[in-house]
Amino acid sequence: MTRREVTIRTADHGPVTVVCPPWCQGHEGQDDEFRADIGHEGPEHTMTLPTSRGPATVLTAGLEQRPYTEYAPGRAVFVNVEIGADWYPADADGLEAMATALTDHAATLRSLAAQLRGVSGATP
Repeated sequence: MTRREVTIRTADHGPVTVVCPPWCQGHEGQDDEFRADIGHEGPEHTMTLPTSRGPATVLTAGLEQRPYTEYAPGRAVFVNVEIGADWYPADADGLEAMATALTDHAATLRSLAAQLRGVSGATP
């Protein structure tokens, strides 16, 4: 397997060479930022729901790593999840908790759909 490296010009440390993980999509727009802001980002996975007004994006998630950061969630690989225009970094346990909450809420939506079907005057 070929090792992929990229050199990024930083405002505070000059040129910095990083080794990109296989899932990294590149470093467009990262030149001239601070070294701590260098980040590897993978493809985004978007959850879109059908609604009466068209598709609505509910959340977006993707792998990230910030190899020089001094801030949470640290330098390890994590998944960043966008919900309501805010980003929430999560580890594997955090993602499992989110998946459980989504599954539980799906059951609630199915229950509400069944109730709606039983309400007189509701459209089929």
